[in-house]
Amino acid sequence: MVQHRNIPSGGAYSRQFTDYSGIFFDEFSEDSAWLRDEARIRLPPLDGIRALVLKGEFRPHPDARGMETRFPGLTAAINGAAAGTISGSKPGPWELRIGLPGAGGPGRSVLSIGLSGVSRTNALAWLGRMTGLGFLQRFRKQNKNRQLRLFSLSTAAGETIYDFSQRHAPFSREFARRHARLGINIVGFLTADLGIGESARCMVRAADAARIPAALVPLKLNCRNNLGDTTCQSRLQEDNPHGVNVIHLDPPASRDIDHHHGEAFRAAKYNVGYFAWELPEFPDAWLDCFDYFDEIWCPSEFTRAAIGLKSPLPVLAMPHAISVSPPGANIAQLRARLGLPSGPFLFLTLFDLNSYIERKNPAAAIEAFRKAGFDPAAAGLVVKVQNAAGNAADFERLQAHLEGIPGAILIAGTLHRQEVSALEAACDCFVSLHRAEGFGLAVAECMALGKPALCTDWSATAEYVNSQNGCPVRARVVPLEQNHGPYSRGSTWAEPDVEHAAEWMRTLAADRALAARLGECARSTIAARFSPDAIGARYRRRLEIVSAF
Repeated sequence: MVQHRNIPSGGAYSRQFTDYSGIFFDEFSEDSAWLRDEARIRLPPLDGIRALVLKGEFRPHPDARGMETRFPGLTAAINGAAAGTISGSKPGPWELRIGLPGAGGPGRSVLSIGLSGVSRTNALAWLGRMTGLGFLQRFRKQNKNRQLRLFSLSTAAGETIYDFSQRHAPFSREFARRHARLGINIVGFLTADLGIGESARCMVRAADAARIPAALVPLKLNCRNNLGDTTCQSRLQEDNPHGVNVIHLDPPASRDIDHHHGEAFRAAKYNVGYFAWELPEFPDAWLDCFDYFDEIWCPSEFTRAAIGLKSPLPVLAMPHAISVSPPGANIAQLRARLGLPSGPFLFLTLFDLNSYIERKNPAAAIEAFRKAGFDPAAAGLVVKVQNAAGNAADFERLQAHLEGIPGAILIAGTLHRQEVSALEAACDCFVSLHRAEGFGLAVAECMALGKPALCTDWSATAEYVNSQNGCPVRARVVPLEQNHGPYSRGSTWAEPDVEHAAEWMRTLAADRALAARLGECARSTIAARFSPDAIGARYRRRLEIVSAF
């Protein structure tokens, strides 16, 4: 028997900002709306607003006859408490001022409005509908009711909330953006020494830069990496008070959120999954992960295209915010502190063995350096790796690749964030001959420090590394011949041209002025496109829209 899975409810978000019922539009007066009897408007947040103004007009209907010609009245109530009435005996505009309890306050209010003086004609309309009697049919059009027109609902200061002349979209989204209560719950491995942890910390920097209130919630799922980054330690909290959750995790782990955090964690929230993925096709096996979210964010257009092709949800590229504080020492001092040679032009490649050595492809960087044929006094290659203990076979292969290469330096173990930045600043060029990247955090960080990146010209890094700010390396797209973790046989990734990379290495080592010029352009690229201010503004624009749903 086929068993259908239960789709979790936390991802089924409903619009919560404002809505209305009982208000209708017609051809009699296309610049306004009318009531059949009663209407209800669930008001948006109105913090600090003391009063509203409802405007309309008494307008004779050409088909009204007899008892229909007298204008109806209007009563208004806020949260069930009487808020005012209007009546009219002649055509013309009307205006009703409606006071708000507690000067708006943080709670939601409901404005109810109803017609008075229409009970008899409404009863005749009902009889006409039920009996079909000919002489009653004219009452079914409710021409008496249509004579009280609604133009707008605004604040006492004149800000439009509803413009009923805009019948297809009467609610003012501009009002929503101005008054939205922005806030974001950033959920992730906020203390972990790994890329997905840094992803969450990048988001914290961007939210802070944009002055978006942020609650920092540690993801309770199992993490294989060291939890040693204390950048956000003092701000961590268990609860998620804001209306939007952004959860940084590997897609397959989505099904574990409710188990570790409880179903209430996602309930009544707008849930965003922040996913990183490195290949052109998102795995079919992961499609169930979309059930837990309302929207997906990812760090690059490359990843957005891969996920968006298979996602039933909106998928937006929200790149990482890059901010690296330059170490307070010069290169000579940094090299002395790190035990690196002072004279050579130093290439750096660094990666986490938990991120799959076949994808990170350090062997290509090592082979390119070997082919470049440097004298150790002229150039060196620094290879920084972490999580060697949990990936013994891969680490042994890496050591074997480095054997007999003059000027090669291997650094194993986990460094603190400041030590990683110092290492990046101490070297002259970052090398990433990856086969695929979803963003390339280390590439962008080194560029932010003014270092050119010698990088595979494919996938996400190709979106910001170019010949004006770095050293893009030719690559050909090839199929995977076997599975490598989540990267399945038959998928595609890139094979970088090692000879081309070696040419770039020889060029840079021989022309340090060129390396410096490329590095300055690299720094400018990252500052313009991926600064916390730039990315934070992107978050704010999207959150303003989401908050107005």
